[in-house]
Amino acid sequence: MLVPTVLHLCLLYRRLPPPPSVSTITIPRLDHKRQSSSVASSSSPQDQQEISTNADQFQQMIASRRTTANFESSDRELLYNAITRGVECAVTAAPNHKITEPTTFHRILSPSTASERLCDIAYEVTLQSLLDKQLSGIEACKSEAARKREKWASIPAFVVATVSGMQKQTLSTVAEEDVYKELPFVPPATIRQLEDYASACASIQNLLLSLHSEDIGSKWATGSVIRTPAFRELVGCEDTDMVVGLIMIGWSKRTPRMRRRREIQGDVLRDVI
Repeated sequence: MLVPTVLHLCLLYRRLPPPPSVSTITIPRLDHKRQSSSVASSSSPQDQQEISTNADQFQQMIASRRTTANFESSDRELLYNAITRGVECAVTAAPNHKITEPTTFHRILSPSTASERLCDIAYEVTLQSLLDKQLSGIEACKSEAARKREKWASIPAFVVATVSGMQKQTLSTVAEEDVYKELPFVPPATIRQLEDYASACASIQNLLLSLHSEDIGSKWATGSVIRTPAFRELVGCEDTDMVVGLIMIGWSKRTPRMRRRREIQGDVLRDVI
């Protein structure tokens, strides 16, 4: 018998309720126990060939994924279901030391009250940043911030990934005029926190690959917007929740080309003898 791969889990179909505009995703555990070594070793040549074919297809799927920044309108229910399947892959297949299960995913579909608020936050954060830099006049800054809001409004869905149990990420008090200002960066301070953060990153990659397996584009963003009090309030973060990324999701208008600066052999991959 064949051992299930992450790709197989990503392609599982589950019937889901009608999608709300915003939700925190809770996924039941999947039964993904591996077959015993005795069963695996007794695979027939035909099974072995199928395993080799599946591995090749899976590796090609991983290698073909690209980050996309330009999206076109996408079916709302399709994205809702695809995101749920992606989170199944994220939480069941990512390494997680001590089974702390620290990662939570928050889904925002567009258009919705939450997506409109997110676009407003993007506008205000961009405007504040441009004004602080004093590179151009007020009207030019407002125009640029408006373009940012318009671009975000065209994104069909967002998923925010947070990891719990971190150092306190917030200030004791925040003035009303400072809700769009970037909070100080507070990194993981213990080995456990670092491991949980790494697990969250692995979960995000699984989500991105699951979406890609269904021909859905994505972008993992980590800009200043996600580090503001206004954004944290929108998502509902606790003080010790760290925002790992904002994932933009939808059908890609075009496939970005591959860009690589380093060679695999001898640079990215080095043999230690």
